[in-house]
Amino acid sequence: MEAADIQFRTAALGGFSKQDVLDYIEKANQDHAAKVEGLQKELSAMTEERDKLKARVEEAEGRLVELSAQVQKLTGELAERGAALEQSRGERELQAEEQSALQNQLSDLKERLEKSEQGARAYEAIKDRTAGIELEAHCRAQGIEAAAREQVEKARQELEQWIYKVQAGYDRMRTDIEATIAHTAGELDRVRKSMEGLTAEFGDHDAELKLLLETYEEAIGPRMPEPLPLDEE
Repeated sequence: MEAADIQFRTAALGGFSKQDVLDYIEKANQDHAAKVEGLQKELSAMTEERDKLKARVEEAEGRLVELSAQVQKLTGELAERGAALEQSRGERELQAEEQSALQNQLSDLKERLEKSEQGARAYEAIKDRTAGIELEAHCRAQGIEAAAREQVEKARQELEQWIYKVQAGYDRMRTDIEATIAHTAGELDRVRKSMEGLTAEFGDHDAELKLLLETYEEAIGPRMPEPLPLDEE
């Protein structure tokens, strides 16, 4: 039977029965104590849940700090790779200039060879003059032509080898840089997604804490005032 349902008996001398009043007060105190005990249990459970959520938040904050450090590290590495790429571009331009200089040398050698061939043709025009001069000039022309052709062929082979070597080195460097850039971009994207997930998780935690506080306040409700002491007869 609830405390509010107790009916007080009328005393012989007027008023209510003292025992009924004392029973009512005892019953009210017991109900209040039971309700307080229940609320304290709920408060303990919510406090435990709050501590768990706080630990999860602290763990998430630690992960956020770690991810931020990784982002800074990856950003530094990307800057270093960019500087290396710029340096390789400079080296490539320098190699292009050297290749142009070699092309000029090759053109000069070809011009010298053409002049040698012109000299040989001029020799053919005057070979009928004297046999001795013709033989000497012919031998000299052959020697010049052979030497010129040998120089041209040697320069051409050296130029081809150098060009192949430069091209192979550039291809390897470009492949390494492209792979590094792709890997760095993937890591940055993964870090961005992780940070977005943490932000959403923090929002969920805030909503849960707010809901727990509202539930706790509704469960406690307004406190019952302390019963007034009765004067002994």
